[in-house]
Amino acid sequence: MKRLKFVLAALLLVAAPSVLAAAATQSLWRETVQRALAADAPQAQTFRATALDEAALQTFLSGPARQGEALAVPRPDGGFDEFVLGDSGVMPTQLAAKYPQIKSYIGIAADGTQARIDVSPLGFQAMVFAADGVWIVQPQSRGGGNDYMSFSRGQFSASRDFQCGVHGKPASGSIDRGLRALPVPMTTTGTTRRSYVAAVGTTHQYVAAVSPAGGASVANGLAGVVATMNRVNQVYEKDFAIHMTLVANNDQIIYATAAGDPYPDGDDAIDMNSAHLDSVIGAANYDIGHVLTSGSGVANLGVVCRNGLKGDGTTGATNPTGDAFWIDYVAHEMGHQFGGDHTFNSTTSSCGGNRNGPTAYEPGSGSTIMAYAGICGAADLQPNSDPYFTASSLNEIGTYAAGAGAGCAEATPNPNPAPVIVPLSSFIVPARTPFTLSGSATTSSGGTLSYGWEQNDIGPANNNLAADPGNGPIMRSLNPTPTGVRTIPRLSNLVAGTALKGEVLPTTARTLHFRLTVRDNVPNSGSTSSADMTVQSVVTSGAFKVNTPNTAVSWAGNSSQSVTWDVAGTAAAPISCAQVGIDVSTDGGLTYPLNVGSFPNSGSATIVVPNVTTSAARIRVSCVGNIFFNISAPNFAITAASDVIFANGFQVAAP
Repeated sequence: MKRLKFVLAALLLVAAPSVLAAAATQSLWRETVQRALAADAPQAQTFRATALDEAALQTFLSGPARQGEALAVPRPDGGFDEFVLGDSGVMPTQLAAKYPQIKSYIGIAADGTQARIDVSPLGFQAMVFAADGVWIVQPQSRGGGNDYMSFSRGQFSASRDFQCGVHGKPASGSIDRGLRALPVPMTTTGTTRRSYVAAVGTTHQYVAAVSPAGGASVANGLAGVVATMNRVNQVYEKDFAIHMTLVANNDQIIYATAAGDPYPDGDDAIDMNSAHLDSVIGAANYDIGHVLTSGSGVANLGVVCRNGLKGDGTTGATNPTGDAFWIDYVAHEMGHQFGGDHTFNSTTSSCGGNRNGPTAYEPGSGSTIMAYAGICGAADLQPNSDPYFTASSLNEIGTYAAGAGAGCAEATPNPNPAPVIVPLSSFIVPARTPFTLSGSATTSSGGTLSYGWEQNDIGPANNNLAADPGNGPIMRSLNPTPTGVRTIPRLSNLVAGTALKGEVLPTTARTLHFRLTVRDNVPNSGSTSSADMTVQSVVTSGAFKVNTPNTAVSWAGNSSQSVTWDVAGTAAAPISCAQVGIDVSTDGGLTYPLNVGSFPNSGSATIVVPNVTTSAARIRVSCVGNIFFNISAPNFAITAASDVIFANGFQVAAP
């Protein structure tokens, strides 16, 4: 019987008044001295070391936590975040009763921050999805003990011993051929909540790899599976309102010893898994099957709900635990089973032979879940995947879940309406010139909106990430942010004069397609909306750029100064920019709070310098009614002029 209870709405109501109670749970933790990390620990560059009173934690979970008191979790940078806990729904009632030592939670803070928390014989694990990024709390070693580390997700890398073989294992039949072509774009996901029963088996090598030395057991193997699915569910619930609950007798496919383990420890496990699950679990009792190993990964494309194929997925690594394994690997392989294909556009290193042209929307290795971050050599954008699906993956997986993957799901309408995006406009800009994409949305779901702008163009494979080939992707995906603004190139790189790998300005005449995706991030039942616009790049006489000031000059406040810029043909059609706005930054070009006026787009203007003092001034000249701009470099100085008054015949500086 399928089970899916979306019970977290109540947590949002009780989170706020629980903060004072959470202060008491800070005493569960004490600061410790950092020591050299064990080989099996996440190799974070920096971390906060703490010790956990695990006995006191168990007392808290069995009592106060059930009454709505919040649990304090140590932040990497000091202090604590507090979370009210609710059952994650990963373990069905029968399985949870059989293994009471394994607990799996969703946490909600008073400000809406979410966490996934697991407590088991493998220790305490938490993944916190804060506005300033994901951070993690894990044991410092699988060897037991109460030493923990809190660190930012960006502080470590996964092992690079993984390769996904989806292209070597295509599902047979016409459904696979249809999946290889991108479906008609969806504008929303998550309008229906879908619950699937998952049968997730393990090899004995996996169980040994996640357990303390000599401590391999079914309970430990199941604890590893539960932690994995808690994290995977967080992503699928946020982007698709898809939830997976383990089958009630999932422990029967956890193999802790070689005796009785039917699986080969690697890709070949896929060839027998569906038949094995049908035999042990029963074909009618699960919707998606998977095997965790210490090998690598492979999955058939679009097999959820398909009898005889729905167990065709396996994931493994030599260290098969932790957030990088769960996101880069397990969420990726299950994404294939839900119909999602690869999204990277490179053919170097492990990207070679695995690119899928119709969905190759990400430059280089890509950086999202269905990409190959960290395993494509010179084309790598970053070491690990970011924990979200790109626009094309939202489209593919959302389409599959609503179509071929809908028949076996327990489906209910999502009462939280999808975000409503304010209609977008398209623009014409000069090539080689920065521009800013802006969008906004509203929601009545009670969730916290996040925004992601992504280029949505495909073309031939491209391994030269430093140039615009005239087609295909040239602008990488970036993590969703609380505002609907994205500057290209990234503003911090623009002011520093550096390049973000996988992001270049257009230098050719072309039409760039952009998609804005807005997530409402409602716990357990998220929804997304998307909208499209275009930016037409026109080759002009040069880049629109600021010519003066272009040295580290010093200006006096309230003085008149000349600002010049290269119009670069932007006053003429088709761009037709008649007016520019001029703004002043005092923080090195990151913000521009001081507007000094609008002027004809003639290439020069005389401005009155704001009466402020700064050593990090920049000038921005931007087209009024358009999205392109440029800024001066380097920083220059402004010195505020003193106002002067006369008192009793003497000149006095005003206070």
